[in-house]
Amino acid sequence: MGMEMVRTGFTATEHGFKFVNSFGFPDSVSLSAITRRPVVLDDLVVGLCGGMSFAALDYYKGNKPIPTVDTVSTIPSRLLLYLLARQLDSLAQGTVIKVLAWTLRRDDSLAMSVAGWEAPKLRKQLSQVGPAVLALIRVGGVTQLMQNHQVVATGYDFDEETKQMVVYLYDPNYPGEMPFLEMNLTKPSTGIALKQSSGEALRGFFVLGYGRKTPPNVS
Repeated sequence: MGMEMVRTGFTATEHGFKFVNSFGFPDSVSLSAITRRPVVLDDLVVGLCGGMSFAALDYYKGNKPIPTVDTVSTIPSRLLLYLLARQLDSLAQGTVIKVLAWTLRRDDSLAMSVAGWEAPKLRKQLSQVGPAVLALIRVGGVTQLMQNHQVVATGYDFDEETKQMVVYLYDPNYPGEMPFLEMNLTKPSTGIALKQSSGEALRGFFVLGYGRKTPPNVS
């Protein structure tokens, strides 16, 4: 029994984007090459947390330096289109359906799923494979579905004796910072005291499927 401490090579300061996840999408931005049909972006996304998480992993796994651009207004168009495409990828493969299903579940049910399946799955991936993308369930019901969030888990601490777990993140809402999740898995039937260090509401999380793609070369 002891403390299990796992860190991947991914760090928010070196491998995360430098700009914050806060976008406005003018009518001039077209996704026709991606979707082959008209898309009103502000109806589709509130931010690009999934696209930024997937793309940051693409640069990391491709051994490419993350673009140095540090404001949304100066993002090159080819990078913006890539982030948009990866946002759509992050919402594919039943992810939206699972997010919806999880928002409709009770807190005690989510706690059991996190403790019994998602936390062990995350530990295994971080220790054996590398960084993982997480869907964070922040709300209940369907009226604020887009308030849920996506981040990259970069490492964790797990105390075998107390079952206290800390998961370190790259969160696109906090460039250059390292927020973290905390939980206690001792008795999930009574809750896991799940919270994020930056203070947002948090009900549960699950590990997303990720497939690597080749990002554009952007300075």
